[in-house]
Amino acid sequence: MELLTYETVEAAVKKRVEMKTRKYGQEGRITQQEDAADPIYKVEPHLVAQLYEDWIMPLTKEVEVEYLLRRLD
Repeated sequence: MELLTYETVEAAVKKRVEMKTRKYGQEGRITQQEDAADPIYKVEPHLVAQLYEDWIMPLTKEVEVEYLLRRLD
């Protein structure tokens, strides 16, 4: 698995996941006064990025390896 790991790419993906969560994971606001306030998130963006790093990326690597091994058969 270490051969499949590119630290810089994974860091960029993790940052992008957090940015998208900040943008699309906000509670909707009705008035302009609410818009000026700090955003309220449905789920904390750093938690989503951590989940992605701890679960999604490793599972993706396992699937890649399984796929390549099946192609050899």
